[in-house]
Amino acid sequence: MQKKNYGTNKKGVRLSKDIIPLEYDIQLKPDLENFTFTGIETIKVAIRAKTKSITIHSKDIDIETANISLSKKSSRGTYGGVASVGVGSGESGNSNKIFAEKISYNEKTETATFFFPQYIPIAKNAELTLVFQGILNDRMRGFYRSKYHVEGVEQHMATTQFEATDARRAFPCFDEPAHKAIFNVSLIIPKGHTAISNTLPVTVLEHEAGYEIVRFSPTPKMSTYLLAFIIGNFEFVEAKTNSGVLVRVFTTPGKVHQAGFALECTVKTLEFYEEYFDIPYPLPTLDMIAIPDFTSLAMENWGAITFREIGLLVDEKNTSISTKEMVAEVIAHELAHQWFGNLVTMEWWTHLWLNEGFASYIPYLAIEKIFPEWNIWERFTTDTLNIALRLDSLKNTHPIEVEVHHPDEISEIFDAVSYSKGASVIAMLADFLGEKDFRDGLRHYLKKHSYKNTETLHLWQALGKVSKKPVAKMMKQWTSKGGYPVVKAEIEKGKLAFSQERFFSSAVSKKKAGRTQEGKTIWPVPVSYGTNVDEKRKKNKILLSAKKIITSLPRQWVKVNLGESGFFRTAYSSELLEKLRAPIEEKILPSYDRLGVVRDLFALSEAGIIPTEQALEFLSSYKNEDSYVVWVEISRGLAQLEQVFAKTNIERKLRELNIILFSPLIKTLGWDAKPNEPNTQSLLRSLAIARLGHAGHKDTVNKARVLWNAMQNGEQIHPDIRSAIYTTIASNSGLKEYEIFIRRYKAEVLHEEQHRLGGALGNFPDPKILSRVCEFSISKYVRPQDTASILTLVSRYGEGLRALGGMLKAISPSAEEKHLKSFKKFFKSHNAPGADRTIEQIIERMESNVEWLKRDKNGLAEFLGE
Repeated sequence: MQKKNYGTNKKGVRLSKDIIPLEYDIQLKPDLENFTFTGIETIKVAIRAKTKSITIHSKDIDIETANISLSKKSSRGTYGGVASVGVGSGESGNSNKIFAEKISYNEKTETATFFFPQYIPIAKNAELTLVFQGILNDRMRGFYRSKYHVEGVEQHMATTQFEATDARRAFPCFDEPAHKAIFNVSLIIPKGHTAISNTLPVTVLEHEAGYEIVRFSPTPKMSTYLLAFIIGNFEFVEAKTNSGVLVRVFTTPGKVHQAGFALECTVKTLEFYEEYFDIPYPLPTLDMIAIPDFTSLAMENWGAITFREIGLLVDEKNTSISTKEMVAEVIAHELAHQWFGNLVTMEWWTHLWLNEGFASYIPYLAIEKIFPEWNIWERFTTDTLNIALRLDSLKNTHPIEVEVHHPDEISEIFDAVSYSKGASVIAMLADFLGEKDFRDGLRHYLKKHSYKNTETLHLWQALGKVSKKPVAKMMKQWTSKGGYPVVKAEIEKGKLAFSQERFFSSAVSKKKAGRTQEGKTIWPVPVSYGTNVDEKRKKNKILLSAKKIITSLPRQWVKVNLGESGFFRTAYSSELLEKLRAPIEEKILPSYDRLGVVRDLFALSEAGIIPTEQALEFLSSYKNEDSYVVWVEISRGLAQLEQVFAKTNIERKLRELNIILFSPLIKTLGWDAKPNEPNTQSLLRSLAIARLGHAGHKDTVNKARVLWNAMQNGEQIHPDIRSAIYTTIASNSGLKEYEIFIRRYKAEVLHEEQHRLGGALGNFPDPKILSRVCEFSISKYVRPQDTASILTLVSRYGEGLRALGGMLKAISPSAEEKHLKSFKKFFKSHNAPGADRTIEQIIERMESNVEWLKRDKNGLAEFLGE
């Protein structure tokens, strides 16, 4: 595999600290017919050392002229405690204007350097003025175009996506998080269009024929990646929070009826955060904009949050409960960033997890408050925690804090370690500190560092100061080391013994790491245990900071990691595991703890710590199970086994086991939604149908066909079970049904419904059809934002990394040596920018699966045969 080496220091890509941006005045004119834009900007800078050249970030932009002059302008107000001054607007004269005699571009560092004929002296108040032009690209990066249809007519909007390093594609700038500045934005737009930016317009003036110029009020002091501007045709709904913040939700024409839930959710979430952080939202308005083409689910631009349509819009007749929960979580995630990320920002991308880990944790507090009937914390355990445990069990993981240099490297850390492990480690710390100390520590951190940049240590210092606990010392290992431990629990001489070692999901990786320091890491692990589940936060807590510790043994049974609040796996001795059967079967243990036991058993079997048949045999303890989240874990475990043991006689036996396990559920739940049933009941119904359909359960397949045919005749089927029906039909059908899927996909206008249809395409069993699915995914009928998800689902498995990584992950479940060899051979001679670590992870997974198949094939076949 070829790897790029960008060096080991930051000097190659970090800008000089001798030139500091203070304020930008940017004027842009997008051309929505020719897909270009022109711009002029003046950047007020402080120059700390005399220089004959200035280097700033610029990519895919043609800079026509550059000049610098000393500025004599005065302050014209303050915003967020930061002086706001007018630059480049002709308010007063300048002196000593010097034009650059040469402009040089460096593609590797993505910079432009301006060379001047004489030295620029040290100055507190200089102005760099640039005239430039660029392309409204179709790559969903920088300043780009997005298409939509109004009454069948194709239209385009111009919009932005700047995180992590793409503001430089829209205007030359100091494109690093620590280079915070104030932004004054002016947009020249066609009359009849709407212009949106981070703040409200202050003037709208006539420009040339057919155009007007919209000038926005100054932004707070902020990083370039949080700037946004959007130009297009929109409709919107609006409301105000209790504190008077104006909230608006924008959609393309004809979709504003889908904005109501987002509006309600945004208002309530914003009010919750203002109270929780004890800091008012610092802008008078908050806009939420649905963009038809958008690479991520959402982006937290300060005051102008942009979303993929499926991440914001809810159609009451067609949106499923799972999508509605997802929309609430995405909104809460982006709103959390308005404080944690925007108000207080990481100093450099090494500390990305400060933004994303926290914003992946705190939404669950908000949703629990706003929608208590959802029992949302269960989904944190099955989704966020589970994703983190899975990725971080690899040898080729990375620490939460990882040094990054080139932009290609930054994209690799937008993964489950930064988001999900970051959130899980924060959840563990919050449980350890207690709710009040954790909240008060966050308040202290945010107030102390408002409008500034921070590193991880600053957060630990704030939490430690409030809680009086050694937070920095405890958390250093969790953020500076990759991986996590498996805590082994066993009885020794009537005592309870805990020991730890690093957990590897791959037995192959464990052997390799055993000879290095990687396999010898010891974590300070907060371990809760006992039988008293009602008082779990008060009793039986230890900090396992050594390789082994012995403590008193509770009577009867003992559950380790109560509430699944700790970031580790648990491996029980046979004696302790056997004692857990009754509390699981009788549901004495809460759902969190029941799912934790079965999840860890499946993981231990993958790792070769226990035989796979032991995990399956323990499923008999769940014969009375009725919890959705527990069944999610059982389903995931079985699905993974089906993939690893595919093309063997074991696969058929596993499908039969699915039918044995899930058919009683659907008999109890039925196919029809019941009035006022909990969300989890509806989610469980859909899960049961999907698992039975995939297994080829005759009654399920027949019922799904009846509903499928009804849909072709125009009947409405409940949105909560549509995905399950689609996957069942695809799993048990051929070319005729495939063509119906494609026709429906092309005709569908609701993004969520397209997502459901596209998600089912990977379930067709015929390889020839799957080949056509791959071709369709890159056709003009599929938006580029959706291509990766369809390709990933061709293998019915994926962990949702960004586009390239997600598509590569599609092959990782394979246990066939021929796939492993061909994959290695391909990437020995081909580069995959921004996916080097992903490739290593895929190889590790495939090597593990090959070993797993060899190790457990005979024993599992014998067990299932019985």
